[in-house]
Amino acid sequence: MMISGFMTLKRITVAISLVMAATAASAQVVGLGTTQAGATFQLATGLAKVISDKGGIQIRTQPMAGAAQYAPLVNRGDIEFGISNVPEMHYLVSGTVIVERPNPDLRMVARIVPWYNGLVVKKDSSIRSLNDLKGQPVPAGFTGNPLGKVLITGYLANAGMTFEDTRQVPVPAFPRMFDAFKQQQTVTSIGTIGMAQLREWDAALGGVRFLPFDPSPKAVEAVTRHVPRSRVEIVQPAPGRLGVDQPTPMLVYDYALWANAKVSNDLVAKVVRALHANVADLKAAGPLFAEFDPKRIGDDTGVPYHPGAIEALKSLGLAR
Repeated sequence: MMISGFMTLKRITVAISLVMAATAASAQVVGLGTTQAGATFQLATGLAKVISDKGGIQIRTQPMAGAAQYAPLVNRGDIEFGISNVPEMHYLVSGTVIVERPNPDLRMVARIVPWYNGLVVKKDSSIRSLNDLKGQPVPAGFTGNPLGKVLITGYLANAGMTFEDTRQVPVPAFPRMFDAFKQQQTVTSIGTIGMAQLREWDAALGGVRFLPFDPSPKAVEAVTRHVPRSRVEIVQPAPGRLGVDQPTPMLVYDYALWANAKVSNDLVAKVVRALHANVADLKAAGPLFAEFDPKRIGDDTGVPYHPGAIEALKSLGLAR
């Protein structure tokens, strides 16, 4: 009887060990580089939650000042995934403008959503156009996140201006820029439709609105020289579009999820399938996902796709 009991206990112990090993294997934990605040962080948090809940992969966000900090880590394989806008990804891969060295091992995983962005001012501000920012206090510097400098340089170029035409208020990264605008140390801040900060500013400042871009071909070309693969589109007022009270030309570019080239094909394919299969969950994650389209996750961004993403896209009938 004692031997039988011992053997039973041993079988139970072995079974528990096997279950625990299987659970650990099925819940692989990987990292997702993202910013510390703002719309990018919101988007990354939503992606991580849906993929973790539905894809059998535990994704943990790893916030830093900006993609210039986490892209090299993804390129080396220290972090599996990263997120950024497509113009920024081009600079990260080539090693120009916002980083000093190329990151050749970054690969596209999925195109996520279009990003409607520009400069925000108080609703009752006398500033009605980008040209009106001349001589005004504008965020500058962005030593911790050079994307901010690139974007505002492009915005001002649309109006034929440079930082030298403004009063430059140094900010290291986006969180300080957001705070400086809220405290009215600057008259403007970079904003994105759907970002949480818009609601904060709207409540604290009595309303906000986006400044319109000049949609003429010459002015659009001026901004796209600094922000490649972007475009200007007229955005109509609609529920969830805080800051857009009338038809407003805004800058638009896509946001992308990317990975190290050596991340396993199976892992990347699981991520792509999880995104494709859980549209409702993504859209429930917040307003930034309002225009997520599963048919467009394989859109051409000018950066090569990961083999695992290509495999999944083909299986979904979205072959590249």
